[in-house]
Amino acid sequence: MPDVNHDQLSGGLFFVLGCAICLHSLQYRLGTLAAPESGLMPFLSGAAIALLAALGFLLGTLRRLRGEGWRPLFRGVAWRRGLLQTRLGFTLTTVLFIGFLLRAIFPQRWSVVIVTAVLTAVIAYLVFEVWLQAQLPMGPFGI
Repeated sequence: MPDVNHDQLSGGLFFVLGCAICLHSLQYRLGTLAAPESGLMPFLSGAAIALLAALGFLLGTLRRLRGEGWRPLFRGVAWRRGLLQTRLGFTLTTVLFIGFLLRAIFPQRWSVVIVTAVLTAVIAYLVFEVWLQAQLPMGPFGI
């Protein structure tokens, strides 16, 4: 597809999706903003998707006119940003992250935090390292 760039392609696809959502929601009653019916939220969501997609398509078209074309999607992406995982390893980082979520974001008792964080890390390790045989980052303790 040498004639379009990524923004034009995704903008066009999402515009069609947004319009399809709007059209499908019309088979339900829309109501008003003061007294909404079951079709109003899907209609507004579809309209928002279509509007933002049209904006993305327009910006992509402007970039295309400046000469930007199709290029590899992940070129220039810095994959080495997982510094904590490379230092502590996947398992310990997972325990700390889940522990943080359960203590700071969704406050739980320490017993729930520890058990859930360790179980999550063990299950993730078994799924990715043992079952799928993915190479996870090893920490300083070999785990």
